[in-house]
Amino acid sequence: MSYNETGLLAGLRTALIILLVAGGGIAVVLTIGTLFGDKWWLFDYASNYRWLLFWGLLFAAIVYTLIARGIAAIIFLAAALLNAWLIAPLWLGDQPAATGEDGVRIVHADLYPSVTDRDHVRRWLAGTEADLILVAGTTFERMDPLTLDDSPYTILAAPIVVGNAGIVILGTQEWPVEVFHTEFYAEPVYRITVGSNGQTINVVTTWGELNSDSDKAEKLAARLATVSAAVASSPHPVAVIGNLGATRWTHEMTTLRDTSDLRDATEGSGYLSTSPVYGIPIIGGWLGLPVDVVLMTDGITPLELTTGPDIGAEHLPVTVVVGPGFED
Repeated sequence: MSYNETGLLAGLRTALIILLVAGGGIAVVLTIGTLFGDKWWLFDYASNYRWLLFWGLLFAAIVYTLIARGIAAIIFLAAALLNAWLIAPLWLGDQPAATGEDGVRIVHADLYPSVTDRDHVRRWLAGTEADLILVAGTTFERMDPLTLDDSPYTILAAPIVVGNAGIVILGTQEWPVEVFHTEFYAEPVYRITVGSNGQTINVVTTWGELNSDSDKAEKLAARLATVSAAVASSPHPVAVIGNLGATRWTHEMTTLRDTSDLRDATEGSGYLSTSPVYGIPIIGGWLGLPVDVVLMTDGITPLELTTGPDIGAEHLPVTVVVGPGFED
């Protein structure tokens, strides 16, 4: 009896070691590969999951140490620390100090047509008291009720084709909106000139999917190149807000920040995951990806930056108050 139990436990231990080596090995390869995201779309796609790679590798290192104590645990831990080093700015970073208390309140919501409780979404958006509302994945018809009765909002831009899902932009004033179209794909990138509380800024937004295949990777590159052009030609400080189709760790997003002199305005705010939305208490917010980004040029700074609540969409909404700030 004792021999059989020992044999069973040994078999389970061997199976667990094999699973850890296989899973941890893949995570190590992807972690190293993400450093070369410009070489292959799959590596750049994996960069979006750097947070999950960190936790997976840390778990593998701990468990492997407990059951085997081999060199694999050291490799797993080293890869986990590499991910941690790249994640750390979310907590250790900071933003320029504000020069005043007033700012432009902007709400971004990524809805997708699958949202069913539309009245709840509209009530929440109406109650945000935002100066500017950016709603992706929706139609003019679904957002038009926000402009009725005594509402302060006017629809500034919407998809040209009736019934097509895209970006609907609402503002408390008739601010001008320029549209840039990506090369080859004609995806719209919007630039809104917002004047409020004594300052004028440009807000750039667009909507796209993660680069989960080679075609989407090419669309992402074209999309971010157009965003870069919209930022470069702006006469005012710029805030880039929305689901661009990439997280901060991808090669494409790093290139956008470097070429457009944009900084990640979420640095210093912690891990602000927005999609997918999990209803798991405590840990739900730690399982998603921070795919809805907030970037800013010099001269402006986030006075407030929050996510949530869950309004029944696939993404959590993002609220950011943009105010004047000292340059870094």
